[in-house]
Amino acid sequence: MSTIKYHEPGRGVSAVDGTNKAKIERAAVWLFAEHGVDGVSTKSISQQAGVSEGLLYRYFKNKDTLARELMRAIHIRLTEMIMAASAREEGLADQVSFIVRHYCEIADDDWTLFRYHILHLHHFPALSDAPAGEWPNSPHMAAVKLLQKAMDGGAMPKGDASLLSAMALGVVLHPAQAKVLGAIDGPLSAHIPAFEAGVFAVLGLKQKEEV
Repeated sequence: MSTIKYHEPGRGVSAVDGTNKAKIERAAVWLFAEHGVDGVSTKSISQQAGVSEGLLYRYFKNKDTLARELMRAIHIRLTEMIMAASAREEGLADQVSFIVRHYCEIADDDWTLFRYHILHLHHFPALSDAPAGEWPNSPHMAAVKLLQKAMDGGAMPKGDASLLSAMALGVVLHPAQAKVLGAIDGPLSAHIPAFEAGVFAVLGLKQKEEV
């Protein structure tokens, strides 16, 4: 597994950049990505952040709460991005391209956080308390809603929206996993055209420029 250099120590995940909470979040997400949640202590997080361990507990009940909040932050960011794509009115092809591009940009913008997301998502099977029927509580559910709406409106053939959503998201997700393992170098955004072609093929759609 490849490692990444610790940088941007004052960059927050949910906290305002430069604050003590931001320093704690950045130290934690880097250490979790490098060593796993179980391999990191609150003491090591506070030392990396340059704050007291007591200050860490002022913001977070315990290490597991901190780990969950970091995961929830990227989880919500991706979910809201797909919801934003669904609200676009330029058609399904534009929505798909929007998701692929922004998924890659979110990953590239904070690869430390995204790497943590990739490596530890299975530790947090339920990240939102929102009922799925009222508000998409995961990137997958947001994509399901988008595709089901497209199917109902005749923008794409009828099919299993849940299966297709998982397959489409996997076009980008699995290369991201390969990058975590060192099999792919460089930013994910460099591969956007290939990812778009793969997602369009999975969904049975024509390429964007042909629509």
